[in-house]
Amino acid sequence: MYVYDVIEMQKIPVQISKAKNSDLKPNSIFEFDWRDEREHDVFKLEIKKNKETLGLISLKIISEELRIEIRLLEIQKANIGKNKRYQKIAGILIGYACKKAFDLGFLGFVSLIPKTRLRIHYQEKYGFKQFGRHLAVQLEESEMIMNKYLTNE
Repeated sequence: MYVYDVIEMQKIPVQISKAKNSDLKPNSIFEFDWRDEREHDVFKLEIKKNKETLGLISLKIISEELRIEIRLLEIQKANIGKNKRYQKIAGILIGYACKKAFDLGFLGFVSLIPKTRLRIHYQEKYGFKQFGRHLAVQLEESEMIMNKYLTNE
């Protein structure tokens, strides 16, 4: 699994791991106070070589509905917008949620309640469909996201 460095024009190996409490402390690279997510499963995406954290995702397992809800997803400030250095950060984090949903037997069912300005982005880029207030993917859409973002091609 890799992000693409647009400056060096190369693939950079990354890994996802469970975030520690020290990863959730307020800092200058993230907007949100991630300590509020400690009761949920929070994972970080980091560069393997230097352990730089590129993004965080908070997942809530809703077993009775056979789905995972993405409660919060954030990319470090330096990698948002036109001047970002690394591509694929959000896709990898979403792909990880899809993989967990398959691993749990939820058929890749992942949902989120997007900010208004990101609704169309999630639909167009990742194939999310509208389900009331939620957007969701499952089966084929989840597999497409995993194949696109979690592979090493």
